[in-house]
Amino acid sequence: MKLSFACALSAFKRAAALGLAAAVLAGCASRPGPDSLEISLEEAEGTKDVHILVATTRARAEHPPALYTSKRSEELDFASATISIPPTHKPGRIEWASSPPGNPNTDFVVRQAAYIDGNAAFRQQVNQAIAKRAGREREAVLFIHGYNTRFSEGVFRLAQMAADAKVNRVPILFTWASAGNLTDYIYDTNSVTVARDGLEQVLRELVNSDAQRVTILAHSLGNLLLLETLRQMELKGHGLLKNKKVTIVMASPDIDIDVFKTMITSLGYRANPVFVLVSRDDRALRFSRRIAGGKARVGGIENDAELTSLGVVVIDLTDVQGQDSVNHDKFAQLAQFGPQLVNALEQGTMNRSQQSIGGRLGNAGRSFTEFLGNTAKIVISTPGSVGATR
Repeated sequence: MKLSFACALSAFKRAAALGLAAAVLAGCASRPGPDSLEISLEEAEGTKDVHILVATTRARAEHPPALYTSKRSEELDFASATISIPPTHKPGRIEWASSPPGNPNTDFVVRQAAYIDGNAAFRQQVNQAIAKRAGREREAVLFIHGYNTRFSEGVFRLAQMAADAKVNRVPILFTWASAGNLTDYIYDTNSVTVARDGLEQVLRELVNSDAQRVTILAHSLGNLLLLETLRQMELKGHGLLKNKKVTIVMASPDIDIDVFKTMITSLGYRANPVFVLVSRDDRALRFSRRIAGGKARVGGIENDAELTSLGVVVIDLTDVQGQDSVNHDKFAQLAQFGPQLVNALEQGTMNRSQQSIGGRLGNAGRSFTEFLGNTAKIVISTPGSVGATR
């Protein structure tokens, strides 16, 4: 797929006729490069360290401070990183440094980054991190990023969500070989296919780890990787959705609705509901729909019943004001309430059918009117019952 943006109109005149590309994908905006992972030794009061583990199908970088490139690796690789969150941090946002390594008083900065030597060492680090936690915090959260995502962007996004969450779970990033360029959609799609075996290996590790629960959060094109991997495991007789300790959250899925219906149906019985976050004002998915011949994308579905009829729970964020210019990253804003919301839904505290959250949600014990102000509305649509579906 070749896209057109304000800074490249002369090269892509045909795509410019869509009129949406420049606004949707902001091709000319500056973005962090590999040097954003430069280690900072400066200390600051009031910061919060977030330690994350990384599993990837990216190739290692030849020169520091970059750990990984956009090239594909034939072998699954592992790493860890510690990100310092500034005391001025606002939920949902990443405070990028204007120049590396950044100021810990105002920016996300890297405290530590290193490779992990092999699968066994990765498994050991997962279990060690779980052992340091108690109760409901003995949970692993795996984040799978979407299209056009650089390695550093995936790392910092997960750090942001982990910092915003009210539960200290173990954050793990699965990062596949996205080119990190707006014009490389086909490369990214092929990288998704290459990454399926690696993701399956990681999912098996997490399910067999000491974690009491495993939450898998995929964003945008990362949902195609997740669904294809889940189907691959199902065909092998290792269906992951049958496991009671696994929860699936699909944010802004960039998947053809017909493909989604076929794949989600093939997965069969689910011990827990599958959650899908949608937003009808997602301009990135509108653009994706146009170049896909007008076929609706799951994350921008106009009729929530199309999804609830498949036995999934729809979390509609259309009326939530986005912090990014294209309304594609609203899921990151939800991180501060995500654990409580999912717990409430899984415990069956929702009323059936549809309910707008404003006040208290069942036994969640938290006012959701605080989420982005009193005008914010999150609408939940269920398949009639939040329990297991067949």
